[in-house]
Amino acid sequence: MINIPIGICGILLAARVIPADSPARTGDKTPVDLVGAALLFLAMAAGTFALEETAALGGIAPAVAAAFGICALCALVFIVRERRTPHPLIRLSLFRKWQFFAVLAAFFLINVVYAGVLYLLPFYLSAGMHYSLAVSGLFLLIPPVVTCIVSIPFGQWSDRYGCRWFAVASCIVFIVFDGIFAVLVPEAGMLPLILGLALMGLAIGIAAGPAASRIIENAPEGEEGTGSSLMITTIYFGGVVGTALYATLLTLFTSAGGVVPFADLDASVFLDGFHLTVWAGLFLSFVPLVLSAIVRDKKAGA
Repeated sequence: MINIPIGICGILLAARVIPADSPARTGDKTPVDLVGAALLFLAMAAGTFALEETAALGGIAPAVAAAFGICALCALVFIVRERRTPHPLIRLSLFRKWQFFAVLAAFFLINVVYAGVLYLLPFYLSAGMHYSLAVSGLFLLIPPVVTCIVSIPFGQWSDRYGCRWFAVASCIVFIVFDGIFAVLVPEAGMLPLILGLALMGLAIGIAAGPAASRIIENAPEGEEGTGSSLMITTIYFGGVVGTALYATLLTLFTSAGGVVPFADLDASVFLDGFHLTVWAGLFLSFVPLVLSAIVRDKKAGA
């Protein structure tokens, strides 16, 4: 009920401030690959379902096996179609440029880790710290508030000095806050928790402009628009995959005695699973660090 009025306000504001498109000539219109879009959607949806349900249902459960099969089949047909259709949804030749693929993968993994930790934190605040929903919500406001404060200046600085090392710095901050949450215990109190939450906001605030800009910057000439679209898709799909992946890992790490809803887990069992899941994310965070470091800034001429 909160999102609906916000969405309505966003629609009204967008209709007012976004300039109208200039009329296009009939011959300039490019048809949308609706079949390719449907195939990509089915592959992503089935893959996400299979990932999230693997731990709960088992990897050989019929529903999970069917979802993996649908994901693989739709992905294969999508690739074949995109190579043959004159108006593909995504030009697969984009990914032949390794710099573009590297920065896109780095940005995807950044969003996976951020969304995964953000998914786990409400359970930690309730099961570990025994906070009410209202208090937990106040703590979870810390990352977005910090992001709002730092994202604009870091975006401006990256435009001036280049994006590469800001993207690397954000990955380092990701590793640091993962390290804090990987060993965090309720007995440590609020200060380490607040520090970790603030660093989460700082990490995504640094990454938001520089890491996203690198995708467009490294897109092949003439494909900057597609690069921008893929960047937006990466944010949302990375969030979906991060939530599903961390839910799967937490289920695996806490299901020795059977699958139990996270809210009903014994506190010690939950904390062990929470720490192991965050450790897995910490190791994953090194991948975008490397990918961000190996791609030089075009503007720097390096």
